[in-house]
Amino acid sequence: MKNRKTKDTQKYIILVAAAIALALIATLGRIYFRDDEAADFMADGVLRVCLDPGHGGDDPGAKSADGLRSEKDDCLSLALKIRAALADRYPETDVVMTREDDTYLTLEERCDVANRCGADLFVSIHRNSADGSASGVEIWADSKKPKTDRHLAEKILKAVGVGVASDRGVKYGTASNPDGNYYVNANTDMPSCLIEMGFITSQADNDLLDQNIDAYAAAIAEAVGEMLNAGK
Repeated sequence: MKNRKTKDTQKYIILVAAAIALALIATLGRIYFRDDEAADFMADGVLRVCLDPGHGGDDPGAKSADGLRSEKDDCLSLALKIRAALADRYPETDVVMTREDDTYLTLEERCDVANRCGADLFVSIHRNSADGSASGVEIWADSKKPKTDRHLAEKILKAVGVGVASDRGVKYGTASNPDGNYYVNANTDMPSCLIEMGFITSQADNDLLDQNIDAYAAAIAEAVGEMLNAGK
């Protein structure tokens, strides 16, 4: 009887150890694939991207040289067109907007929207500004350069940089601190990037945006759709 109990105990220990091992393998697998372009983004089976038009409401963002044009308006116009382009090209994609009108949101609220909805990708849309004659598109990503974040930024920049704007490259961290991160890149749970869609202080960039906004939107939608579908 004693030997039988010992064997039963041994079997139980083996089963428990096996269960723990399987759980560890699954957890490590999720951690590993989180930083892979071919990651299984769709924990709930839905392709979902959160688009974040910068600024809004009492926060106009940067202004054009003549003061008549606000960053918040350009960001929202482009984001809405990206949503429409995604609906047209990737109807299976669920697009969540942090704002759909001229509403002010804190940075924390923007991240909360993305994290609560379980977005697979987060794309924040802005316009740049400078005192000088700077122009062109640049994209900011996590300073640690996770593979998926980097690929997302590279895909978008390559897409929008063809024939419609000069390419200032993918950049990491922040303009003042390469080891830091912009709040929305640091505090969203999914791969993310922040697009600076040309300089609002550059008339040339403003003309390019006005003339090619549909092309920009289609390019960004295509890049986002490719990233999401790579994770199937």
